[in-house]
Amino acid sequence: MSSFKIIFLVAKIILTLSITAASAKDLNNIVAAKVNDHIISAQDVLNVINTLPQNIKKKPLPEIYPRVVNELINQYLITKQAYNEKLDLDQKVINLVKKSQDKILAKYWLNNYIKNETKEEKIKTFYNNYLKSFQKYKEANASHILVKNNEEARAIIKKINNKSKFSELAKTHSTGPSGKNGGNLGWFGPGQMVKEFEQATFALEKGKVSQAPVKTKFGFHIIKLNDIRDAKPKKLDEIKKNIIDKITKISLSNLENKIRNNQKIKIVNFEDIVKKVNK
Repeated sequence: MSSFKIIFLVAKIILTLSITAASAKDLNNIVAAKVNDHIISAQDVLNVINTLPQNIKKKPLPEIYPRVVNELINQYLITKQAYNEKLDLDQKVINLVKKSQDKILAKYWLNNYIKNETKEEKIKTFYNNYLKSFQKYKEANASHILVKNNEEARAIIKKINNKSKFSELAKTHSTGPSGKNGGNLGWFGPGQMVKEFEQATFALEKGKVSQAPVKTKFGFHIIKLNDIRDAKPKKLDEIKKNIIDKITKISLSNLENKIRNNQKIKIVNFEDIVKKVNK
């Protein structure tokens, strides 16, 4: 196997393996590079790749991998030189290391806290509560044609009443992003559209087109109600990410209140800091 293929395969493994305890252990045992007796593991490479900006991550894997490995090699050699010069005993360095250590500990603890709060059973409990509290409502499937002025909208309504096809008129006249799809907006429920649009849509009969332009902050709309139905609760897989986000948000808020309780905290006003700096 060529070195290029090896680089590609290792990089692919690093980026695609799920980060479970088992896979992390495996990655730690995979040697990505060796400098004398020092080993750089695939996990070391993964840790760096995870911190890269998105525009770098989008580059081909065989291009990213050797760059990261060489950066880790250089970092090790420079660090070794710093130890040889006993910079690790410098008080400034000790203070910086302590700050970094505190930050890493806090981040690691917080990650574990969130993992615990978003365990599968807690997600299912949240979902079951959602099912119990679900209230039935109507969903509409509608299409629209968006234009800039009232006169143009009325002219299009006249064409529709004279048997012109709604979807074709949307493609040629609508300034909205749905125009290329014949104006179709898909299914939506209350609160998902601006008030004027929502009220006009749900006031229509199935298959009917609004006979007067509907004005909103976006312009003038001609609306067609394609279908209407009773909304059903979403399946767990459909909203699992949203549930995790909500649990995380609630948990972090509760955590902040908990850890700050009974603590003596004083925040100095920014203006006072500026005054002290300028003295």
